[in-house]
Amino acid sequence: KKFEKSPRKWGLKEPKRALAPPLSVPEVSVPCNFGVANLHDEFHGNVTMEFQDSTSMRACSLILSWNSEVFTYLFSELRQGTVELKDFSKDVAVMFLESLYRGDVVVEKSHFRELYKISHAFKVKWMVEK
Repeated sequence: KKFEKSPRKWGLKEPKRALAPPLSVPEVSVPCNFGVANLHDEFHGNVTMEFQDSTSMRACSLILSWNSEVFTYLFSELRQGTVELKDFSKDVAVMFLESLYRGDVVVEKSHFRELYKISHAFKVKWMVEK
């Protein structure tokens, strides 16, 4: 005979299931200053960004996702833990990541075009519109 796990079989009442309270997710509007000092933080850095020169840097997927729907897709849908930024110079890729953490763009004229390309590739609306 198959064992029944139902409490009703033993004359007990079905326990009431408590509804979980709704999650409270803070509203964040970007650009926002998350603190560039938190970039490459070993504790909060849960994803790896790889550069042209084969070096890497740790970053927080939440901060990147708040800024970019592309990062959201990479981390939540594709479950990627590493993002290759090898199509862009390391200087510009780091400048891009720092801008996402700082909430402001500081760019040299010589890097403007490449920074615009990486911002467009990752669909960072506030950077493309600036």
